[in-house]
Amino acid sequence: MSNYLVPGTYEILPKHNPEMSLNAWEGATTPGTPIKLYMRMPTSNNTHFNIVPAGSGYESHIICAKSGLYLCMNGIDRQITTEMRPPTDNNIRWVLESVGDDAYAINSCSDGGNAQLNVRGANRDIGAEVITWVVSPDAAHAQFILKAI
Repeated sequence: MSNYLVPGTYEILPKHNPEMSLNAWEGATTPGTPIKLYMRMPTSNNTHFNIVPAGSGYESHIICAKSGLYLCMNGIDRQITTEMRPPTDNNIRWVLESVGDDAYAINSCSDGGNAQLNVRGANRDIGAEVITWVVSPDAAHAQFILKAI
């Protein structure tokens, strides 16, 4: 069950596999670090993300708590990474949309709002890539549960 209230620090769990969470891979703190799935470890700060208002409507920044770097879209069908960008860059701005069942679609403000976080191929394995893909409102691997830390 999500317990999402902006702003705050959260684990981001894929709805199709809530035993996993988004992870700044290998705990790296450098720009370009890929975001992948790893087994949930609620006390590990490389699985913690600050979700804060981006200053415009319902837009938010998602910031890796360990590094302070933004979650960044790098194009359709490309892996999500952590990056240092100007806060007005649409590639680091997201809209969290409730899709029911305590889950959220995390939609990019880039690409005309037609892309969202997605676990590549609905993969359930450790190391599965988190990408941006065309909005798929009914796909469980494009829905996420937000657990407050």
